[in-house]
Amino acid sequence: MTRLILLAQDLAAEEPAHEFSPVAPVWTELIWAAVFFVVLFLIISRVAIPKLNAMLAAREAALTGKLQAADDAKAQADTALADYRARLADAQTEAQRIIDEGRRTGDQIVAEARSRAEAEAQQLITRAQADIAAERDRALSTMRSTMAELSIDVAGRIVGQSLNTEAQRALVDSYIDELAGSGSRS
Repeated sequence: MTRLILLAQDLAAEEPAHEFSPVAPVWTELIWAAVFFVVLFLIISRVAIPKLNAMLAAREAALTGKLQAADDAKAQADTALADYRARLADAQTEAQRIIDEGRRTGDQIVAEARSRAEAEAQQLITRAQADIAAERDRALSTMRSTMAELSIDVAGRIVGQSLNTEAQRALVDSYIDELAGSGSRS
């Protein structure tokens, strides 16, 4: 490595001062580079920059339009959601009304059935009481006639002679009525 360093120093000492140096700039090249830079800048500023600005403006307008469309869609979604919630609330109110109406109808049906059952029970009781009274009257009538016949028969045996059937029956009936009247008072 020291040999390379020495060789490089020898070559540097032998170079003339007017030759090309990679570190020192050449003024003519710098002037031409500046001229080309200005021409290229002018071309780019006149042609490319307006097209680039137009493209950026179009992109910005498109993004603004998309943002506006997104805002509109969000507003529509919010409106639809509010409408859905209102319909849901209406449906729940209607369902509650139907349930309440069903309960009232059920209560009315139960009350009507109860009143019909009570009326039918009352009719059955009234009919049963009438049947009992009729049966009692039939039993009393049968018992009266049987008692009258037995009384006439017994009285005829005791007296030894046959009494007038009509007179005997009237006598026995009055006696039975008298007994029935005194039995109902006690």
